[in-house]
Amino acid sequence: MLPASIPSNEPQRLRALKRYLLNDRSDDLELDHITRLAAVFCQADYALISMVDEQHQWFKSRYGSIEKGETPRETSFCAHVVASGKLLEIPDARDDPRFATSSWVIEAPFLVFYFGVPLLTPDGLCLGSLCVFSCHPKKLSDDQRDLLAQLASEIMLILEYRLAERAQRATRQAGIGVWEMDVATRSMYWNEVIYALYELSPDNDAGLFERLAAYAPEDRRSLTQALNQVINQQQSFSDTYQLNTAQGNLRWVRITAYPIVVDSAVTRLIGTMCDITSRKEVEARLLRQQSLEHAILRAQACFLEESDNQLAFEQLLKDILELTESEYGFIGEIQCREDGSRFLKTHAITDNVSEKTYHDFFADHSSVDMAFNHPDSALCLAMHQGEVVISNAPETNIESSLPLEHPPLNAFLGIPILVDNTPIAMLGLANRSEGYTHALIEFLAPLLGSIGQLIKNLSIQRRYRQDQQAIARLSMVAKQTSNGVMITDAQGGIEWINESFSRLSGYSLDEIKGQRPSHLLEGPKTDKQTSRRFSRALAQGKSIEGELLNYRKDGSTYWVHVNCNPLSPMDHMACGFISIHSDISTAKAHADALYSAAYLDELTGLPNQRLINEKLQHFTRQADYKGATLLVQVLDLDDFKRINDLLGHDIGDGVLKLMGKRLQEAIGEIGIVGRLGGDEFVVIWPTDLPTPPLVDAIGLPFTIEGQRLKVTTSSGITHYPQDSADPDTLIRHAYQALYQAKALGAANTTHYDPAKELSTRERNQERRHMAKGLHNNEFRLYYQPQVNLKTHQVIGVEALIRWQHPERGLLPPIEFLPLIEGSELEFHLGEWVIEAALKQLVTWQADGISLPISVNISPQHLLHPGFMSQLKALLAAYPAVLPHLLSLEILESATLDDMQTALEVLKECRQLHIDVALDDFGTGYSSLAYFRQLPVQLIKVDRDFVRDMLESKDDRAIVESIVFMARKFSRPVLAEGVETMAHAQALVELGCFLAQGYGIARPMPADQFPGWLANWQAEHR
Repeated sequence: MLPASIPSNEPQRLRALKRYLLNDRSDDLELDHITRLAAVFCQADYALISMVDEQHQWFKSRYGSIEKGETPRETSFCAHVVASGKLLEIPDARDDPRFATSSWVIEAPFLVFYFGVPLLTPDGLCLGSLCVFSCHPKKLSDDQRDLLAQLASEIMLILEYRLAERAQRATRQAGIGVWEMDVATRSMYWNEVIYALYELSPDNDAGLFERLAAYAPEDRRSLTQALNQVINQQQSFSDTYQLNTAQGNLRWVRITAYPIVVDSAVTRLIGTMCDITSRKEVEARLLRQQSLEHAILRAQACFLEESDNQLAFEQLLKDILELTESEYGFIGEIQCREDGSRFLKTHAITDNVSEKTYHDFFADHSSVDMAFNHPDSALCLAMHQGEVVISNAPETNIESSLPLEHPPLNAFLGIPILVDNTPIAMLGLANRSEGYTHALIEFLAPLLGSIGQLIKNLSIQRRYRQDQQAIARLSMVAKQTSNGVMITDAQGGIEWINESFSRLSGYSLDEIKGQRPSHLLEGPKTDKQTSRRFSRALAQGKSIEGELLNYRKDGSTYWVHVNCNPLSPMDHMACGFISIHSDISTAKAHADALYSAAYLDELTGLPNQRLINEKLQHFTRQADYKGATLLVQVLDLDDFKRINDLLGHDIGDGVLKLMGKRLQEAIGEIGIVGRLGGDEFVVIWPTDLPTPPLVDAIGLPFTIEGQRLKVTTSSGITHYPQDSADPDTLIRHAYQALYQAKALGAANTTHYDPAKELSTRERNQERRHMAKGLHNNEFRLYYQPQVNLKTHQVIGVEALIRWQHPERGLLPPIEFLPLIEGSELEFHLGEWVIEAALKQLVTWQADGISLPISVNISPQHLLHPGFMSQLKALLAAYPAVLPHLLSLEILESATLDDMQTALEVLKECRQLHIDVALDDFGTGYSSLAYFRQLPVQLIKVDRDFVRDMLESKDDRAIVESIVFMARKFSRPVLAEGVETMAHAQALVELGCFLAQGYGIARPMPADQFPGWLANWQAEHR
């Protein structure tokens, strides 16, 4: 036998063992009732209360003829419980390598089954175990396990009680709480402990009679009589009394008195007093706990023994009323009507002759009117939502929730009984003199759990009887039908099949009973998605139907239509299922033939153009839902006609078949391959998935009938939703790209460009949406700060337009500005931008922020005949704005189309004291001579050069050249696209100190800028 390990807390455990047991190894008769109850209830041959010390195991109580006394620790089963501190169950010790060679197993008592529960102190130290064992294999029920755990707790309560009693006795013998009384004067002396018990100050010098007033009248008389008896009869006494302290607290005390006799007369009394309140509470708690456990055991025993459950429930209610000191009560099961409404089916009601009205009311209404569906009903909440109802003043908050004609109550408690967090029953109690508390509910919790399990078991029994009756009826019908019928249990195991199912599947009932249908009938070709759909529905207790490819016993396949429904679905739990299996193999074969003719290419077996269109419709919908991109590629075999002409059509057909097979293997399940006709194929797949190895599939040589061929392909590709056409048009667009590819020669691929094909109608429609958005004030300006990297001063902000689209969300300018280039709408949108910037300048000036705002002006807007009139009118509309706070940003290309007009406009802007910045400098085609003519006050370096200047020497050189040139022409330069502090440092090294970009701040709404500005200034003071 393998000995148990030593627990890590062994020294503390051994000390606790000596403290509780005082090394007393004798049998404890007071514990024998526990081992007897454990053995009888668990139907075990033996029961022990076992303690384990350093080297031995010994027993405080035993049940059964066990001749072993003290045994070595290494042979002890209970030592394993001590090692883990957890329960240990061994169904058959003969099969367990840890115990198979134990003397307990191979010798008397020939132990086979063992179950041990740890005896744990309050601080978790295991002293030993309460165990039961038998000479045959066995498994305990949950109720038996729970009982053993409760009995183990009771053992520890008894040991705790004895430990407390020893401590109290030691305290009394030590003289804690000493008092003395002069018989002649009745004056008293107390030590400090007694003053503390009375909660009095030591300065209090009250006499005997005043101090006797602290006791209840009955105790006062008894104590006075006892003291007189000590004086008169010179006999000592010891008794317990209830003390009402000066602070109003009740305490139990034990008082002793001894006479001091002088010259045959008692002159003084001396005695002790100790607080035994805790002991009294332990005794009361033990009594209540024992009563509760007895009630649980009695209820379980009654339900096992009584054939009439009504008598068992009545005894249970009687025990509960006695436990809680209640006058009335009921136990009711929550049941549902066909319409879904709930009612209480009472199993027990108080039968009190003096309150016959109460009993009759509930008895008459229990299955009809006790629905409590009033929305304000407290009992409705208790029953439907699992909420406890406590009413110790029913006249204010309970009468409205009780039915009419209900007898009067002075206190009421309604407790929903839950199983798996679902209310299944109700316990109602009434008229407890002390009222009802949550502490009482906690005390009743174990009993409520037992009631819940009992009622659940009754419900299961009812459903089982109903299901058996239903199965009997169904089997009568099923025997007569030509369809296969199968009945399974709640776990999915086959219980019954009819003869038609046997003929259909080839299995007899004896061969498949207890097996799961999915394991038995499904195979490699069964659709996994349909199978999972069936599994999910059955797990949820729902009906389902569908078509499945099943496998017969001989391995052949057949198609069935399966209609599956739960048997007696109550409380959302099916207790079984019945399924009807209709053989549709012939119809399926006919449908497959029709499908192939309609949707598949006869030569390759691939989807034809009709099926491709349907599949492409599905793929585009999926792409819309996921926000994904779809690739549509049409492939054409180069010089395929030459293969047919030189080698024959059989070789050509072989090439087409093999090409289709290779494409299909390359795509797999991520997309679809089809043949459009002739030597043309189409491939479709989502681009967010890994790219399939099409190049390998196409590039490998073909060997057909001994002929080794190298075939190349040309292809055209379009992308959805960039090309947002319907399926037919998508393929047509891919064809257009294919024709462009073939025009370039063999083995080329081109992509369809939707931008080049955007129709005037579509462009105008988008413009109308933008015009509507402008009218509805859907456009926003975001502001990106511009700073001096050397001084950290904020020198201004750039206004950047955004469109708060009602359907697509916040759009950047690249999404909409290209649509209005050259249109009148571009002019109006530019006007809105300038006015919005002026409005913002007014707001910020009022808030004490005086920074320039630069706005972007498109080339067409700048050269518009009405631009200067528009600008002057807007400045006049906002006289509070200083013109130098408005700056215009233009592109190099803005002046190339009409140099003379551009120069006049820019000079006029300068006359208005409006600065002009040249944006994205370095990307245009202007010469230095041209640049010298432009009246611009700021050069902005394009972000693309700045972004890549750390990795690209060319981009760094460009930035350096622009900075050098701007310095030569005495123009400040500002770098865009500063994304990191490394970019900023590099620019400072080149002499460029003005910058903007994500590394400084992202564009932000106007209301966020003041906060950002304050934080920036605080960080860079």
